[in-house]
Amino acid sequence: MFPSDVATNGDGTADDLVCWNYRPAPDVPACLRRRLAPLLEAWHVEGEDAEDVLLVVTELAANVVDHAGTPFEITLHREPGALHVSVRDECTTPPVPRGQDPHASRGRGLLVVQAVSRDWGYEVHGGSGTERPGKTIRAELGA
Repeated sequence: MFPSDVATNGDGTADDLVCWNYRPAPDVPACLRRRLAPLLEAWHVEGEDAEDVLLVVTELAANVVDHAGTPFEITLHREPGALHVSVRDECTTPPVPRGQDPHASRGRGLLVVQAVSRDWGYEVHGGSGTERPGKTIRAELGA
Protein backbone atom coordinates (compact mmCIF):
# COMPACT_ATOMS: atom_id res chain seq x y z
CA MET A 1 0.00 0.00 0.00
CA PHE A 2 2.46 2.67 -1.08
CA PRO A 3 2.90 5.41 -2.32
CA SER A 4 -0.75 6.44 -2.70
CA ASP A 5 -2.16 4.17 -0.03
CA VAL A 6 -5.09 5.19 2.12
CA ALA A 7 -6.31 2.57 4.56
CA THR A 8 -10.09 2.44 4.77
CA ASN A 9 -12.67 1.18 7.20
CA GLY A 10 -15.26 -1.35 6.09
CA ASP A 11 -17.59 1.47 5.00
CA GLY A 12 -15.01 2.96 2.60
CA THR A 13 -14.11 5.96 4.77
CA ALA A 14 -10.47 6.61 5.57
CA ASP A 15 -9.16 5.30 8.91
CA ASP A 16 -8.67 7.98 11.55
CA LEU A 17 -5.19 6.69 12.45
CA VAL A 18 -2.17 5.89 10.32
CA CYS A 19 1.32 4.89 11.38
CA TRP A 20 4.27 4.67 8.99
CA ASN A 21 7.92 3.68 9.58
CA TYR A 22 10.93 5.09 7.74
CA ARG A 23 14.70 4.97 7.63
CA PRO A 24 16.51 8.34 7.74
CA ALA A 25 17.04 8.89 4.00
CA PRO A 26 17.25 12.34 2.36
CA ASP A 27 14.24 11.67 0.09
CA VAL A 28 11.90 10.71 2.95
CA PRO A 29 10.39 14.18 3.62
CA ALA A 30 9.35 14.57 -0.04
CA CYS A 31 8.12 10.96 -0.12
CA LEU A 32 6.01 11.61 2.98
CA ARG A 33 4.41 14.66 1.35
CA ARG A 34 3.40 12.56 -1.67
CA ARG A 35 2.12 9.75 0.54
CA LEU A 36 0.21 12.07 2.86
CA ALA A 37 -1.61 14.15 0.23
CA PRO A 38 -4.17 11.44 -0.70
CA LEU A 39 -4.81 10.70 2.97
CA LEU A 40 -5.54 14.36 3.73
CA GLU A 41 -7.87 14.44 0.75
CA ALA A 42 -9.69 11.33 2.04
CA TRP A 43 -9.92 12.97 5.47
CA HIS A 44 -11.33 16.15 3.85
CA VAL A 45 -8.44 18.22 5.18
CA GLU A 46 -8.05 20.90 2.54
CA GLY A 47 -6.59 24.29 1.75
CA GLU A 48 -4.46 25.98 4.38
CA ASP A 49 -5.10 23.20 6.92
CA ALA A 50 -3.70 20.61 4.50
CA GLU A 51 -0.70 22.80 3.67
CA ASP A 52 0.03 23.25 7.38
CA VAL A 53 -0.09 19.49 8.00
CA LEU A 54 2.19 18.82 5.03
CA LEU A 55 4.60 21.49 6.25
CA VAL A 56 4.74 20.15 9.81
CA VAL A 57 5.21 16.54 8.68
CA THR A 58 7.95 17.57 6.24
CA GLU A 59 9.79 19.64 8.85
CA LEU A 60 9.62 16.96 11.55
CA ALA A 61 10.77 14.24 9.15
CA ALA A 62 13.61 16.45 7.88
CA ASN A 63 14.72 17.04 11.48
CA VAL A 64 14.97 13.29 12.07
CA VAL A 65 16.92 12.80 8.85
CA ASP A 66 19.25 15.76 9.52
CA HIS A 67 19.73 15.53 13.28
CA ALA A 68 18.66 12.20 14.78
CA GLY A 69 19.73 10.02 11.86
CA THR A 70 17.72 7.06 13.17
CA PRO A 71 14.75 5.07 11.93
CA PHE A 72 11.49 6.77 12.88
CA GLU A 73 7.76 6.29 13.08
CA ILE A 74 5.22 8.90 12.09
CA THR A 75 1.67 8.69 13.38
CA LEU A 76 -1.28 10.81 12.28
CA HIS A 77 -4.54 10.70 14.18
CA ARG A 78 -7.65 12.57 13.17
CA GLU A 79 -10.47 13.54 15.48
CA PRO A 80 -13.22 16.11 14.99
CA GLY A 81 -11.59 19.50 14.48
CA ALA A 82 -8.00 18.37 15.10
CA LEU A 83 -5.21 16.39 13.52
CA HIS A 84 -2.42 15.05 15.71
CA VAL A 85 1.03 14.37 14.28
CA SER A 86 3.75 12.56 16.20
CA VAL A 87 7.21 11.53 15.12
CA ARG A 88 9.18 9.08 17.27
CA ASP A 89 12.87 8.54 16.65
CA GLU A 90 15.65 6.73 18.52
CA CYS A 91 17.65 9.79 19.58
CA THR A 92 17.26 11.10 23.14
CA THR A 93 18.58 14.59 22.37
CA PRO A 94 15.73 17.07 22.94
CA PRO A 95 14.75 19.30 20.02
CA VAL A 96 15.81 22.92 20.40
CA PRO A 97 14.22 25.66 18.29
CA ARG A 98 17.00 27.87 16.95
CA GLY A 99 16.98 31.64 16.84
CA GLN A 100 16.00 33.38 13.66
CA ASP A 101 19.27 34.08 11.87
CA PRO A 102 18.29 35.91 8.67
CA HIS A 103 21.53 34.75 7.02
CA ALA A 104 21.07 31.04 7.79
CA SER A 105 19.78 28.90 4.95
CA ARG A 106 18.33 26.32 7.36
CA GLY A 107 17.40 25.82 10.98
CA ARG A 108 13.89 27.23 11.15
CA GLY A 109 11.95 23.94 11.15
CA LEU A 110 10.77 23.92 14.75
CA LEU A 111 9.92 27.61 14.55
CA VAL A 112 7.69 26.78 11.59
CA VAL A 113 6.11 23.90 13.52
CA GLN A 114 5.45 26.27 16.44
CA ALA A 115 3.95 28.90 14.15
CA VAL A 116 1.42 26.69 12.35
CA SER A 117 0.49 24.28 15.16
CA ARG A 118 -2.11 24.85 17.84
CA ASP A 119 0.20 23.07 20.24
CA TRP A 120 3.47 21.19 20.03
CA GLY A 121 5.89 19.52 22.39
CA TYR A 122 8.13 16.55 22.91
CA GLU A 123 8.82 13.71 25.30
CA VAL A 124 12.16 11.97 25.80
CA HIS A 125 11.94 8.23 26.39
CA GLY A 126 14.63 6.85 28.68
CA GLY A 127 14.42 3.27 27.55
CA SER A 128 13.44 1.85 30.92
CA GLY A 129 11.82 -1.58 30.93
CA THR A 130 10.59 -2.58 27.50
CA GLU A 131 10.49 0.97 26.11
CA ARG A 132 13.12 1.87 23.52
CA PRO A 133 15.13 5.05 24.15
CA GLY A 134 14.35 8.03 21.95
CA LYS A 135 11.94 10.92 21.76
CA THR A 136 8.53 11.77 20.37
CA ILE A 137 7.75 15.19 18.94
CA ARG A 138 4.06 15.93 18.62
CA ALA A 139 2.00 18.67 17.07
CA GLU A 140 -1.72 19.40 16.99
CA LEU A 141 -3.23 21.18 13.99
CA GLY A 142 -6.67 22.21 12.87
CA ALA A 143 -8.46 19.87 10.51
